[in-house]
Amino acid sequence: MLALSGELRREMVDQTHTQNKVPAVEAALVTLPEMLVEFATPLREIEVVVMERCREMGLLDEGSEIVIVRENLCKELGLEVNKKRRMTIQTANGGKKEMQGCVEYLELEVGGVKTYAHVFVVQIAPYQLLLGRPWQKRVKLGKIERVDRSVEVEISDPGEEGKRVVVPTREQIGERLKGSMLVLGSESKGEV
Repeated sequence: MLALSGELRREMVDQTHTQNKVPAVEAALVTLPEMLVEFATPLREIEVVVMERCREMGLLDEGSEIVIVRENLCKELGLEVNKKRRMTIQTANGGKKEMQGCVEYLELEVGGVKTYAHVFVVQIAPYQLLLGRPWQKRVKLGKIERVDRSVEVEISDPGEEGKRVVVPTREQIGERLKGSMLVLGSESKGEV
């Protein structure tokens, strides 16, 4: 029957043919507030009392497998460095850095909570104290990101079950790396 009627054949083909047509949608310009999508965010610092003798800003670094202190702070505080406990670390830029040794059980107080950490010593760094994952894990660190872009951290007292304190942070201040980034095929200079 379809062979006899060309019109009937065309209609049958049209009815059984898969349509890949997408309904026309008006193009809408969607704009997001600039603060919702950021190219980069600075690391955060918290105030730390070291050995009940000095206040330093401790850099929070979730990507660091160790806690680090700069050699000049060790000398200033007269800290004993175990030179037998040495290691080489790989830096974020792919280089290697030799540690000077380790200050074992260094007392660090944050928000009234006393903690202890094994802290590796470096000669040069863009911070005095870096609080890596071992310290963060010990205090069960949690972050509170606020709408106003402020960040607080909540820590547990390892010595007192159930005691948690909230501590304000600030953007890392001091030496910053400057560089350029490639954005959608065009070069854009800025802080990284």
